[in-house]
Amino acid sequence: MSKGTEENYELQIVDKVMETHDTYTYSFSPTSASQRFTFSVGQSLTISANLKRPLVSGNYEEGLVQRTYSIASSPARDLIDLTIKDEKPYGYLNPITKKADGFAAYFFEQVKLGDKIKARLNSSKNHFLSKVATGVEKDIAYWSGANGAESARCLIQYMQDTNDPDIRLTLFYSNPTLHSGAEDETLNVIYYDWLIEMAKKMDNFKVVFSFTREKETLSSDHPRIIYRSGRFFLGIDGTEEKTLSKYHGNTDKSFNPICGSSGFISGIVKLPNGKIERRKGIMQDLMEIESVNPEKIDKEQYYLEVMGIE
Repeated sequence: MSKGTEENYELQIVDKVMETHDTYTYSFSPTSASQRFTFSVGQSLTISANLKRPLVSGNYEEGLVQRTYSIASSPARDLIDLTIKDEKPYGYLNPITKKADGFAAYFFEQVKLGDKIKARLNSSKNHFLSKVATGVEKDIAYWSGANGAESARCLIQYMQDTNDPDIRLTLFYSNPTLHSGAEDETLNVIYYDWLIEMAKKMDNFKVVFSFTREKETLSSDHPRIIYRSGRFFLGIDGTEEKTLSKYHGNTDKSFNPICGSSGFISGIVKLPNGKIERRKGIMQDLMEIESVNPEKIDKEQYYLEVMGIE
């Protein structure tokens, strides 16, 4: 029997896989049978790690730091995967607190394979994929920003494990570029190769990659792997495009979970000068361009995006 969802668990790091130049997927194993827990697609996990981080004085402060991540592996599997992206540069100091408040860079450096950490399952029953987890929604158009595909990975694995023929998923996945721009041309898209592999294997899964700043036009000869350029709902000629209808169809019945920044979801961005500007996001486009009922949309929003005017 698993523990209650408010309790802490002890997990051991058993694997670490590089996804991009600044993102890794960690696999965790419960340290004993009593540390196992059940979860559903779309739930998140808060992990705690004892990290040493710099102060503006030049000294270091060591303490317990917590971060929450969407679970990126299927509930039907033994290991729990979390994909962690470096959110702030190593050594960044908050000008107000005079301390480093980043997590990932120090976690990458200081936490090793075999180490044990504490974790807490976040028990919200109304998370953005709760209708998918309970089987209420099975026709899914998942909209993901560059850092929002973790729960989609969880769902894809779950689709593999359950082999439910009624589930249909199109992942609309927006990224700036395919590669990082570094000399070694490392990938800049989390899960890129794996998603292509899954789309080729699974008849009920399609992936639509959209690159907002890619210089080259990419192409695919596979019907379930699609490339496009620019923002969703904006055609290559600058006119409105019914992206959902074009690549997924079934706009009346499809459920549209959205995961990403506030800029991606609702168009709210913070400019470098500190001003807040509202543009159009995925939610507004779905309702205005595709006439999607708001009840068929849910969201997981994780930060206020900072950007300049392009």
